[in-house]
Amino acid sequence: MRCDLKLLIMINWKERGKWDLYNSLVKHVQQVDIVQPYLFNARKSPLPNRISIFLSEFYLPFIAFLNRKRYDAVYSWSMRMGVIYGVLNRIFRRRKTAHIIYDFHINLIRTDPIYRLRLLLMKIAIPGIDYFLTTSEEETLLYSSMFAIQPSKIRFFPMSPPRHFLNNFLFNCKGYIFAYGNSDRDYDTLIKSIEGINEQVFILTQAYTPPSSRVPPNVKIITRRREGLDLIELITSARLVVLPLNDASISSGQTAMLETMALGRPLIVTSNMATREYAVNKKTALFYEAGDWLQLKESIQLILDNQVIAEHIGIMARKSMNELIDKSFDVFCDLLQNNIQGNQ
Repeated sequence: MRCDLKLLIMINWKERGKWDLYNSLVKHVQQVDIVQPYLFNARKSPLPNRISIFLSEFYLPFIAFLNRKRYDAVYSWSMRMGVIYGVLNRIFRRRKTAHIIYDFHINLIRTDPIYRLRLLLMKIAIPGIDYFLTTSEEETLLYSSMFAIQPSKIRFFPMSPPRHFLNNFLFNCKGYIFAYGNSDRDYDTLIKSIEGINEQVFILTQAYTPPSSRVPPNVKIITRRREGLDLIELITSARLVVLPLNDASISSGQTAMLETMALGRPLIVTSNMATREYAVNKKTALFYEAGDWLQLKESIQLILDNQVIAEHIGIMARKSMNELIDKSFDVFCDLLQNNIQGNQ
């Protein structure tokens, strides 16, 4: 498939040529350009670059908007960038340059004033967005109804892990339980569930600080960021990985879930409308209901007591991730070819 389109993608990280989707698109699309955060040559402190990456979700939409006339489509890789570009696109639209937003989602339980303001901006931006990509089929149906989005304009675009996570990493299993991530995590339930279980537990997070009196001696909180090969080693060296999430109605946890599955480790994860999309219970992962510490404890014990079952789940999970990467590319190419190019 070859698309005679010019595509601009906004991303909120510094791309160094490792992004699978981009590397696949450049082979099939006439022109693919990326606008990304500016990074300083900061040898002593990473703070300036962290600030630039955070602010990029505000300044990149303006850069993309000023250059939109050169492209057939602009693709926003984050909600914040997509909303800002969508508002600009709605107010100052001059040319039919399609706007696609990735990972379109809302938190159904947040009611605080700041989030209500974000929802208001999102509603203002919706007429400036042509295609909405969600990370689960359930969200597609839900948001289509909630925001009166035409079914042809919203579709499920499966997330996928980085392809290099499918490489063979020769790290020895060290027998611990591992959990990681910051967004919508429920580490209190995890800590309660491992009472009476003597395995070492490592929790990698910068957003959770429990009272010291509540942390068992076999639980260690790691606050230093671990990325790249360091993170891969932590995952692959674990006996199992637990991703405890707060609420079944929040779409969260997919990134860590897919990384773990791609690395072939047994996974226990909270069931929500996004995580259910990427695994089959008792085949490629074990699900438990949000907040149910007893069910989580039983699942942990099942994995610890049955090495054959655990390793089989990991093997099947890794196989499913290999198929998912190709599926993600096919879905996006179908959108480009049959919707955007077809409407030119």
